[in-house]
Amino acid sequence: MELRHLRYFIAVAEELNFTRAAQRLNTAQPSLSQQIQDLEHEVGTPLFIRTKRSVSLTTAGQVFLDEARLTLAQSRRAIASARRAAEIDGQKLTVGFVPAAEIKIFPHILTFMRAHFPKLQLQLQSLTTMEQRAALLRGDIDIAFLRLPMEDAGLKAQTVLRERLVAVLPANHALASRTQVSLTELAETPFLEISPLQGGMLFNIIRDSMKSQDVTLQTAQQVENVLTLLTLIGLGFGFSLLPDYAESLAFRNVTTIPLSGPPIHIDLLMAWREDDQSPENAAFRELVNDRTKID
Repeated sequence: MELRHLRYFIAVAEELNFTRAAQRLNTAQPSLSQQIQDLEHEVGTPLFIRTKRSVSLTTAGQVFLDEARLTLAQSRRAIASARRAAEIDGQKLTVGFVPAAEIKIFPHILTFMRAHFPKLQLQLQSLTTMEQRAALLRGDIDIAFLRLPMEDAGLKAQTVLRERLVAVLPANHALASRTQVSLTELAETPFLEISPLQGGMLFNIIRDSMKSQDVTLQTAQQVENVLTLLTLIGLGFGFSLLPDYAESLAFRNVTTIPLSGPPIHIDLLMAWREDDQSPENAAFRELVNDRTKID
C-alpha cells in the first residue's frame, strides 16, 4: 500500500463520485477505479458500496477513512519536520526560565527537542521574570518562560502552565501534618514573601488573596531567590506561598500543604519576539504546545 492509494481513497470517499474524484486528482477514472479495487483487495474487504446511481462507504470504509486521514496528516508532518530539521541544523536557541519551567515543562520537551533536532545548540538561562523580559527585548534570549505581567510591545505570549499556590512550611511546624491549611491559620506565622523581582505577578496575586479573604499575614522579609527562600523556611524563619512546583523540590526540612478554600492560581507564560520568524523558534514552541497541557 502506498500513500497515493490513501489519497485516491480519500478523494473518492469525500466526493462519493468516481468522476469528480478523478477530476480532483487529475487522473483518468478507469485508472482511479483500478487503484481503489487494488486497495480493497489489499485491505481484504470492500470499502465502497457501488450502484449505478451512487457510491457510499461501507462500515469498514468509514473506519478506514479516519485512519487514512491520520496517516496522510502524519506523513505531511514528518516531511515538514524533516525540512525544518534541515533548516535548524547548526542554529542556536537561547531559552530563559523560572523554576516552574525547569521542573514542569523541560522534562517533557527537552529530550524530544534533542531527538528531533540533534544539531540545534540549545542554551538555557535561569533568570527572573523581569530579567527575562529585558533579555527578550534585547535579543539576548529567544524564548522566555516567565510570569505576568507581560505588556511589552513587540512580544507575544501564551499560557503554558496553570499552577495552584501551596503553603511552604518548616517540616517541624505545628501545622505541618495537616492535609490542608487556610491563610487565617497561617496568619500567626512569619511570612517570607517572594519579591516582585523574582515572582512577577505572584506578589500581587498573594496580596489580592489576602485582601479577598480579609487576612493579614505577618511579612517578615522579602526574598529574591527561591532557593534562599526555601533555606530560610527550613531553618524555621517562617513560611511562604509558592506555586505547586515547590512540591517537587527535595528539601527534607520543608513541607508543602495545599491551601483550603478557593484555589489560588498563577499562570506560567511562554513568550517570544513577535518578529522572530526563525524555524528553530517555531519548532520549539510547537513542541511545547504538543507536549504540555494546561490544568
